[in-house]
Amino acid sequence: MLHLLSTGTIRPLGRMRGASNETLLTTVTGAESPGGPTRTVRAVLKTRAGEQPLRDFPRGTLSQREVAAFRLSDHLGLDVVPPTVWRDDVHRAEADGASLQAYVETDPASDPPVVLADEDAVGPDLAPVLRAVLGDGAEVVLAHALTAPVRRIALLDVLLGNADRKGGHVLAGAWRLEPGEEPVVGLHAIDNGLSFHAAPKLRTILWGFAGVPLDEDETALVTRVRDEDLEPLLGDLLPQRELWALARRAAALLEEGCFPLPPEDRHVIPWPPL
Repeated sequence: MLHLLSTGTIRPLGRMRGASNETLLTTVTGAESPGGPTRTVRAVLKTRAGEQPLRDFPRGTLSQREVAAFRLSDHLGLDVVPPTVWRDDVHRAEADGASLQAYVETDPASDPPVVLADEDAVGPDLAPVLRAVLGDGAEVVLAHALTAPVRRIALLDVLLGNADRKGGHVLAGAWRLEPGEEPVVGLHAIDNGLSFHAAPKLRTILWGFAGVPLDEDETALVTRVRDEDLEPLLGDLLPQRELWALARRAAALLEEGCFPLPPEDRHVIPWPPL
């Protein structure tokens, strides 16, 4: 899939509704490997030129952070971010370049990883994160599943310092759709552009693991992030100070030995949370 996304012909279909930055649904036509058969897949294109300026993130870097999030997830074997590549052949008057991510087709038969429900309906397999009152006065709870895939996303977000893990950014579905075959459904983390800032920025709805000790595999994974030289993997996408901050977040996580608790001196839930 990475070869296809990196070399295939991109055809925009239209802008995706609700996105604050230029986000286009596209088709990509090409081969999955050199000399292989041609196929067409759907993908999401986020242009550097179409990014809205933000107060706390450098302008024109969000699409590169999308690619960096995939690379780190893939490198660590977490496999929770859909394949994402950088395309420098996407041209705009303001700036060139865009991220291109395999499109996730959601699976309506899967249990949703994030729910908004009455408090009485939240069982032991869900972690309530916040209470809210809807426009009609109904009181509800936002909760997320406590499954291993959700936990992997939560761990990745701590390492990324993800500042925008909304409920709608965690999808149960498949990005690989083979004709005549059942799709391989999994949990996928999308919209990872507000990540890797050097300052503490973690804002997420996946706080249900707060205070839970890291297991042996998680400890080994975080140790890799602390100790490895990740410049060859991420240096073309992120400045050195943000790579140092990534290592510091890993070191702090190892020192605590558990998923972090929400800090009390800043907002810890993205808005809107879904």
